Amino acid sequence: MTKKKKIILAAVAVVLIAGGLKVALGSRQAEPAGTPVTTGTVVRQDLEEVLKQKATLEGTESAEVASKLHYEVKQVLVKEGDKVTKGQLLAVLDSGDIQDQIAQTKGDIQLLEYQQQETLTERQRQIDNAIMEKENAAKDYKDKQDLFAIGAASQADVDAAKDALDKAQRALDNIPNENGKAVLTASEKQTKANAQQKASIQSSTLSDCQIRSAISGTVTRVNTTVGRFADETENNKPMFVIENLENLQMKVLVSENDIDRIQVGQEVEISADVLGKETVDGVVERISPTGEAKSSTSSERVIPVYIKVKEENEKLIAGINASATIKIASAKNALVVPLEALAELEDGTTAVYTVTDAGTVHIVPVTTGLETDLQVEIKSDEIKEGQKIILNPGAAMTEGMAVAEQQG
Repeated sequence: MTKKKKIILAAVAVVLIAGGLKVALGSRQAEPAGTPVTTGTVVRQDLEEVLKQKATLEGTESAEVASKLHYEVKQVLVKEGDKVTKGQLLAVLDSGDIQDQIAQTKGDIQLLEYQQQETLTERQRQIDNAIMEKENAAKDYKDKQDLFAIGAASQADVDAAKDALDKAQRALDNIPNENGKAVLTASEKQTKANAQQKASIQSSTLSDCQIRSAISGTVTRVNTTVGRFADETENNKPMFVIENLENLQMKVLVSENDIDRIQVGQEVEISADVLGKETVDGVVERISPTGEAKSSTSSERVIPVYIKVKEENEKLIAGINASATIKIASAKNALVVPLEALAELEDGTTAVYTVTDAGTVHIVPVTTGLETDLQVEIKSDEIKEGQKIILNPGAAMTEGMAVAEQQG
């Protein structure tokens, strides 16, 4: 290679190196300046805060009809699915034994009443005699006092008459009476009361042999059959379960951490597999005044909340699982940002970090409103729909800092 060619090649190399360096420098200068950030956009939309719960649909009123009587079931008068009214006869027990006992007790009471009446008659005769003897003794005592006063009787005569009067009074007092009328002793009265109580219990037992419904509703369970004893049902279940299925409800267990968000009257959207894509309307009707343990292994407490199904749907039946979406609150046409756009300043103020047209940070204090799992309503005169906001702003980010945004 000639020296001239070497010089030309060297010059070309210098040009190429210089050009490459220029390109490299130009490329480095084209990179955006500032801290990279992920951004989102302020939107305006309707926002709804909800709480979702699951529970079993049940009747608004339920009664378990059971019996403690060890009597045989003679008749079962209803079957599952039958509608009954309050007080309607559901089953009849064999009451032969109790009827025999009632007859025996009735005879015992009649005999006791006859005997006590005879006692009162004899007692009254004794009282009348005792009163007469007391009156005679009192007259004799007065006469002895008068004679003693004129010296016609001795002090011993007066004392003897007084002793006779006291004896007559004691004899009268020993006979049960009230103002001279014969009465029964406390023991005799108790004997009569015990017999009457026994009769009352037997009468109640006889009435209990008629198994009746405590409420109006639908028979949803029959756990007894003719020939079984009333108190020996399968798995110790009640003989009958009656439910008011005209109106269904859900009993949901709300965590103590969420119960402050629940109020009577809140609207509820109810869904279930049997409904497919359909839903029915409900309402929070009642909140229990007391909590209960969530489980035997948890210290968390839950509060029963009763949701009434407002809308009828023939697909819904008691005993199926359903989901309740309780509508806690709603905000119409609200300014909304993702939750990760919120930041807390050193003074405790809540703020969002916006991106200015110049690509710098502008920190805007805001007031928050309704909040969901992902979004939150914000209120500020500075924030507008469509404005860019920084997601997950860092603690080191300051007012006016240059940032390079990346759409979130």
